[in-house]
Amino acid sequence: MRDFFCNLDWNSFWIGILTNSIFFLLSIPVAVKVIPFFTIHQLNRKNKNFIVKKVSSVIQETCEFITSSPFKEKELNQEQVSICTRKRDIKNYRFIALVNINVFDKRSFPKIFLVVGKYFEKLSPDKSLAILEKEQKRLKEFRLKLEEIISIHSLHVDNKLISKVSNLCLDIRSFELKMDYNYAIDDLIEKGLTERKGVFGITELGDLYRKTILLLKDLLNEKYFEIEITKTSS
Repeated sequence: MRDFFCNLDWNSFWIGILTNSIFFLLSIPVAVKVIPFFTIHQLNRKNKNFIVKKVSSVIQETCEFITSSPFKEKELNQEQVSICTRKRDIKNYRFIALVNINVFDKRSFPKIFLVVGKYFEKLSPDKSLAILEKEQKRLKEFRLKLEEIISIHSLHVDNKLISKVSNLCLDIRSFELKMDYNYAIDDLIEKGLTERKGVFGITELGDLYRKTILLLKDLLNEKYFEIEITKTSS
């Protein structure tokens, strides 16, 4: 053992240690960033058709929710957007959905918020609560559908998409919880000791619609889809 260390070429040994250390340090960013990037890229490429179907499902549910909304206004709904997959992939080309708001018009985002608020202005608190309860039910169904869609093989879908949809689902859940404040004085109302002066949730509902059409815009900006904007019939 003593002869081994005595005859060891220490210069070559330390040069080898230094060289290996340099290559080790250089490999860290490659392992942390480059390899995962290409891995995800290959997964997305391999599962393109699945991703398109999954995103299309989210788009369909979102368009259905928006189109079925009671909050409509001439200027807000003067244009509609039809959505399909890219024509260059003619084998998988198909129509996806139609929505009655032009989500590519920046004015639509503040407009939908104002339209929702204006809808409740002339309603009594009891009538407003009835409308809010219907919207709460629709939003809950919408949320559950979105959660079901993104929960299936989520590893094959862009994390940004999952994050955007999940954030909307969390906001909807927050609205559902806030609706409970409207029932805090129900006992007093039933006893005739007070009456309903107002309702909670109108501002939150308007903001949810704004976030929903913003999500739809982000989804349609994905490279998998083509859109056509047309005037609605008067």
